[in-house]
Parts: sequence; structure tokens; C-alpha cells
Amino acid sequence: MKLTCSKTLSIAAAAGLAVTAGASVSSTASAKELKLAHFMPPVHHLHRNMFEPLAKDLAAATNGKLTIKVYSSGALGKGPVQQYKRVVQGVADIAFGVLVYTPKLFPKTMVASNPGIGETSGEVTKKMWDIYGQHLKDEYNKAHLLALFANWPAVLISRSKPINSVADLKGMKIRTSSPFDIPHVNTWGSVGVYMPVTKTYNGLQNGVIDAVQIAPSALYRPWNLAEPGAYVTHGVKGPSSLFFVMMNAKSWAGLSASEKAAINKLTGKDASIKISESWGSADQKALAAAANGKQINLIRLTKQQAAGIDALTEKSVLAQLAKQDQSGVPATKVYKALLAAK
Repeated sequence: MKLTCSKTLSIAAAAGLAVTAGASVSSTASAKELKLAHFMPPVHHLHRNMFEPLAKDLAAATNGKLTIKVYSSGALGKGPVQQYKRVVQGVADIAFGVLVYTPKLFPKTMVASNPGIGETSGEVTKKMWDIYGQHLKDEYNKAHLLALFANWPAVLISRSKPINSVADLKGMKIRTSSPFDIPHVNTWGSVGVYMPVTKTYNGLQNGVIDAVQIAPSALYRPWNLAEPGAYVTHGVKGPSSLFFVMMNAKSWAGLSASEKAAINKLTGKDASIKISESWGSADQKALAAAANGKQINLIRLTKQQAAGIDALTEKSVLAQLAKQDQSGVPATKVYKALLAAK
């Protein structure tokens, strides 16, 4: 059968479109999108200064061939407690979580959360990475670790009573970030109450608790504890919350060498220290705002003034480490290594 010129051109054009479409599909198929899950609101410091920049920088480093879609506010599953499970099972390719929600899986790392390890978020984070290879690495074998960092050691935000000494703490109901901190608080003559951060505002406002042990940035957005609080006491050695960013093992294994290299360049020790110090600057700003009387009164204790509280805390910490040692966790050894790290 003969084809007219116009029909020939039409078929050629159609073939050309098919080739173009095929190339487009192939190009799209070659691009990879990773799902990153976290439970913080989009206004949170970590969302703005860690997760969004990571997505932007990875896309730029791979020319758009590997991207990250950030799911904030628990969009891939409500409840921060399940974050580790989500990344291990592959619900998310990457997940941010709090180590205290799965403390039995990371008993050695949790030692770094104890009061007195460091005075700033950056210092605690650096110490964790200094001992990571020798003491902590074996706790991270079910997912690929991208970041491990701490927040600022906790201050005390009280509802109506100023805290200047051990005597002021007697009988107070104090919210802790971790069940591990309850024995330390109880040693003061207080009553430790473990409570998620999402419930602390109402708890403090309604008098369910008398004070909150938490990083100073919680005074303002997004938690706004300066509103129900009357005083914030700084200078007592407080615990630090510890955080992870992990990638599903299969998702990591499925990346090319160049893609892994791009992620490695944007994560790890240096990135962990950077975000801990960045978040720490928010804590310093919060303390400065409190010092200027923004919604709350700041009480700064000297080392001498805080000595009585700190001595009781240290006694409790050492006792708890000894219990862990007896259970087979070399907690005291890890604790001493952290204190010795620079």
C-alpha cells in the first residue's frame, strides 16, 4: 500500500511524539523521591532549618534525580512514639524521632541524656559523636543513621513559685521529658511526672503540674510555655533530649553510590552538630527574651546556688547507672567516656 507524503509525515510525527513521551516516562521513572516523616509543626525550628534545607540541598546536589518530600505534623502517621518503627518498616524512607520513645533499643546512647554531660546542645552532641564508633554504633543496625543530636539541657519553668533552692522544690509536681528523669526529680523531694510536650501547656495552665523540665526554646513558639509559666530557672544541671534521623535500610541500599555520597555529604556528624547548635541558638534567644521580661521572669542561679540541687541529681544519676550496669548495659563506662570527651 502506498502512503501519501502527508500520511508519512503524520506517522513520523506520531512516532516522534511516542519517542518523546517514552523519553519523558523514562526520565520520570529514573527520578527517586524519598518520604521524610516527622511530627513537628511546619513552624518548628527543625522543619525550617533541617528538613526543608536537606530536601532542597539534596535535589540540587543530584540535579533533581533524588528528592525528598517532607511530611510534617505526623502526616505519615500520628504519634511520635512510632517514628522508629515507621522507618524500620519502610512506612517512611527517612524519619525523625526522639530516642526516649524507644529507650530499651538505645540504652547506651540514652546515657548521654543525663544531666551534667554538657552545658549546651552542641557540647552534648559533639560528645556523643566522639564516642559513637567505640561505644554506640552497634545500637544502630536496623536502619541507616543520618543524624544524632541533642537539644539544650533542660531548665525549670514553674507555674507560680520561683525556684531558687532545693527547699523550693519540695512537694512540687514536675513534668519530665523522659521516665529516666523521674528518679532525679524525686531525689529533690519533688514528684516527677512524665508527660509528652504536647500536653505540657494545659498541664501547667490547669495546675496538673507545678513546673516543667524542658529546653528553654519551649518558652515560645511552638509550645509557648511562657504563657502559663511565671518563672524560668536556669543554672541547674538538666537532662538533654536526644534525637535521631534515620533512613530505612532497604531504601538506603537501593541508592546508587553517587546518591549515597550526596546524602552522606549533607548528613552525619557535622550536620548533627550544626543543627544542634542552630537549635541551641533558639534556646539562647529564648533565655535572652526571658531575661528581658518577655511574658516570664528569669532566675539565673550561680553554680554555688545550684550546688545543692546538682549534688542530689548526680547522686541519683550514679545510682541509676549502677542499676544499668547490673542489667548488662555498660552505662557507667559510657558515662565516663562522655565526660572525658571534648
